[in-house]
Amino acid sequence: MARMLTTETLGALVDKLSIVNLKLWHCQELLYGTVEQSPEERKRLEEKNASLLEQRARLIETIDQWIALALTQPEEVQIVSPQNKMYGRFRTDLEL
Repeated sequence: MARMLTTETLGALVDKLSIVNLKLWHCQELLYGTVEQSPEERKRLEEKNASLLEQRARLIETIDQWIALALTQPEEVQIVSPQNKMYGRFRTDLEL
């Protein structure tokens, strides 16, 4: 379990969860909204909704496992993932 969880930071997992939640919201808005859907479109939306709900459940479970592991074995999780972005005068592909 620890190997799977250390590939992500908590922030990255929460970011993925927020994206899935947004997709789910839009999908359900189409699926349960007032606009009529063709039977084919409705089936496609139902399949997408089921897939997004599964992704959401897996991400929530992974976040729960990550937190539990961080509390019990903090050396096993990656707390931060340094992002060394280069902007402006620090970029190497620009001549100054």
